[in-house]
Formats: sequence, structure tokens, C-alpha cells
Amino acid sequence: MAGILELLTQDAIGLLSGAFSQQLWGIYFGGVPVIIADNVVEVQYRQQWSISDFPVERGAFESYDKVQIPYDARLRFTAGGSAANRAAMLASIAAVAGDTNLYDVVTPEAVYLSCNFTHYDYSRRANEGMGLLSVDIWMIEVREAPSAAMSNTQDPSGASQVNGGTVQTAPASNAQVTKFAASGLPIGGF
Repeated sequence: MAGILELLTQDAIGLLSGAFSQQLWGIYFGGVPVIIADNVVEVQYRQQWSISDFPVERGAFESYDKVQIPYDARLRFTAGGSAANRAAMLASIAAVAGDTNLYDVVTPEAVYLSCNFTHYDYSRRANEGMGLLSVDIWMIEVREAPSAAMSNTQDPSGASQVNGGTVQTAPASNAQVTKFAASGLPIGGF
């Protein structure tokens, strides 16, 4: 009997502590949630890899590379109650959906970093109550290119070569023309 009471007490404490502790769900920027909503009712996460194939003899294929594709996440937020509450959720989404900031998708199990909005839509259905607004948000991982490493050399000739774009041709100097003429190769033709 003492064991059952102890288990019931632990369950009751667990339920109460779970009811008062706020779980982190949603889209965050700098540790602050950006969507004003009553609930996050669905989170989907998808990670894929692509394996490249190339044809070989007699119609066969060979796989040679595996590349990780940026993840995508889909979240469904809901807001009910007053029209002002539903409008606040739509306004909070519209305020951030078109920008280029990098956001984090946060769930209790994992945090998915560096993503941005690619799509959002909303619906209201009679079978869910016309006072409930559901908004689906799609996000995709944004991978930033690493910045170029710079070297600080004492002698400019020791610096690494940098290809900075299109190179314009320049006429040969007199010394170059003289050296080429001395080589015995014909000038101006092949």
C-alpha cells in the first residue's frame, strides 16, 4: 500500500510541475519567440540526402557522392478567441515572413538553427470552429558561406593568389616582344 501511495504522489507532483512549466515550442530569433499564437499544434521536420548517379557502360549506373540537402521544417500555429487575438498572430507572422533574418525552430527535443520562411498560409474551417485560425509556416535551412580567410604577410609576394573576377588583357611590353622574337617562333600566327 505504501508503494502505491508513493507512486501516486510522484505522479501527482509530476503532473503539477508539468502543468506549470512552460515548454518551448515555436520560432525564435535571439532567444525570443517571434510568432504570437495560442498554440503550436504541429511540427514537422524533414532532412534528406541526395546520392548522385552517373551512367557507366551497358546502361548501368554508379553512385559516387552523398550530399546533405538543407532541412525543412513546417509548423502549425493556432489562435482563437477574439478577432484581435487572431489578427495579432497574422500580424506577427507577416512582420517576419518576408525578411532575411535567420530563425531557430525550437522543440523540447531539438533546436533547428539558421532557417528562414519560405511559405505561410492560413485557413478557418467550420468543423474546427470558425473562431479558430490555423496558420501553416514552412521554413528551410539557410547555410551561410564561410568568410574568406585572410593572410597578413610581411612581403606582398608571400600573399596567396586571389582571383577577383574577370582579368583584362594587356599589350605585351617591349621586353616581352623582344624575348619572344628571339625565340624564333612566328609572331601573330599559329
